[in-house]
Amino acid sequence: MTYPQRLTAPTLALLLFGMAAGAPAADAGKGAEIATNVCAACHGADGNSPVPTFPNLAGQQPSYLTKELQDYKSGKRASEVMAPFAASLSDADIANLAAHFSTQKPAPGTVTRPELLTRGKKLYFEGNPDSGVPSCDSCHEANGAGANNGGFPRIASQHVDYTLEQFKLYAGNKRMNGKRVMRTIASRLSEEETLALAEYLASMP
Repeated sequence: MTYPQRLTAPTLALLLFGMAAGAPAADAGKGAEIATNVCAACHGADGNSPVPTFPNLAGQQPSYLTKELQDYKSGKRASEVMAPFAASLSDADIANLAAHFSTQKPAPGTVTRPELLTRGKKLYFEGNPDSGVPSCDSCHEANGAGANNGGFPRIASQHVDYTLEQFKLYAGNKRMNGKRVMRTIASRLSEEETLALAEYLASMP
């Protein structure tokens, strides 16, 4: 019986590089096909949703999109609407969709209560120390683009109605797949603060 020789560091590095290089890359073109055939009615083929209760996905962080679609598929994130769609997607489909939507250009959001923008901006950058609410930019960046390496989503130019619904779900402990800190933050925001933040997010380019 022969045994494999001990791998030297250079050999191991070459093997690992070869494995990584051989892994199929996400195909945004295939993702665009799926988006057109499956996602467009709710989210728009380019990720700019025509329906304010459904999220804009254009420009979204790919790691976040991948995680959320996987969570819908596994049931970690509950949604009667999304569950059957996610169940039909393979891991490759999900990666391709994330690649497609993340490269699309976000459309400007719609502000419905401009008088709340000043308060919303203050909350976004300063939080509310009195109630223990941290600033939003510490995780989602000053421009609201989020961070791919930390799994923080883009929240700029998001629909007001969708944002309000997500805050409601977090506050009621009904969205359990997200960051735990979001449940704490949502529960500490007043109704007017939540609305002000949602309006400010919609105003961000």
